[in-house]
Amino acid sequence: MQSAVQYRFLKSSEDLERFVPAWRSLWARDPDALPFQSPEWLLPWWRQFGNDELCAVVMERDGQAIGFLPFYVYEDAKARKRQLLPIGVGTTDYLDGVFAPECATEEIGGAVEFLLDGVEHDEFCATQVPGHSRMLEGMRKQGLGTREEGLGVGAEGGPVFLSEAEGCSRMAAVRMGELPQKIRRNAMYYRNRALREGKLELVAADESNWEEIFERLRRLHRERWQTRGEEGVLVDERVVDWHRDAIPLLLEAGLLRLIALKLNGEVIAVLYSLIDRERPGRNGRTQYFYITAYSPDHAELRPGTLLIAYAVERAAGEGVATIDMLRGDEGYKQIWHMEKTPTWCVTRLASGQSAERNEESAA
Repeated sequence: MQSAVQYRFLKSSEDLERFVPAWRSLWARDPDALPFQSPEWLLPWWRQFGNDELCAVVMERDGQAIGFLPFYVYEDAKARKRQLLPIGVGTTDYLDGVFAPECATEEIGGAVEFLLDGVEHDEFCATQVPGHSRMLEGMRKQGLGTREEGLGVGAEGGPVFLSEAEGCSRMAAVRMGELPQKIRRNAMYYRNRALREGKLELVAADESNWEEIFERLRRLHRERWQTRGEEGVLVDERVVDWHRDAIPLLLEAGLLRLIALKLNGEVIAVLYSLIDRERPGRNGRTQYFYITAYSPDHAELRPGTLLIAYAVERAAGEGVATIDMLRGDEGYKQIWHMEKTPTWCVTRLASGQSAERNEESAA
């Protein structure tokens, strides 16, 4: 008979840093964990965006970590609301916990209840949760209604709402010759145009050049958004520092694919992407295209199209099965014949919040 699971909080950044070896080991054991749940991605995020109200839950059995829910409290001063949110929210396309294979669904649900009962908050909001999430299943076991109903009532506290969050766009990773006809024709046409101007090459970042490629990504991204009269996410120095901290960690862990397209030695487009680790039992790896940027000065060569075509082909050659271009409804995703994969948002009001919301609606 298995020992009972024990739950405990990590309440400080120091606690989180100390937990990293166990977190990394647990992430490696979770067959469903994505790069976005790794400490290489989330710990640098916390260093930039975290606060003094960490309330991550560690699940342990016989002293060994078997589950982890990375949450914190965000004080929304404008709405006068304390929100219980997952670490990485806002800038991460898939948010979830990390669980060992032997961790039972009911035990995961118990960890969620431990979190909700042990933290003062007005609203719990777990968004961008993938459909395969065991955390999502655990929450449903703890009183959430069926997915079709979209509404349930928690065993303790206020009502629980389940809604569809922003979906992500996916396609198969294929060689250039297997791309949709229009994309293939365009990619080959612009590749030939670029080759007439000189040498075209794809360069992957390593320990020696990642800083140079990332800085070029930042500059190109800023220039591209400025043509629209906007700034873009890489203007925020905290975001930049987060990625500068994360990239060498992701690179060392084999989770990064930072790729530059060069023409005659000049970088004309950059792709910042993450990739699944190879795991026994997982059918095909996925590569996640997080940020792309290209030179407006070379727009006539369609460097964005060229970069994606080359990157997809490179991924296929590496054994990647799926390309995930994450959130957003940019027009090029329709051209690339993407299919939407839904994600989910679970919102649970703390006890008493339902009545307050009804009063506000009536007013």
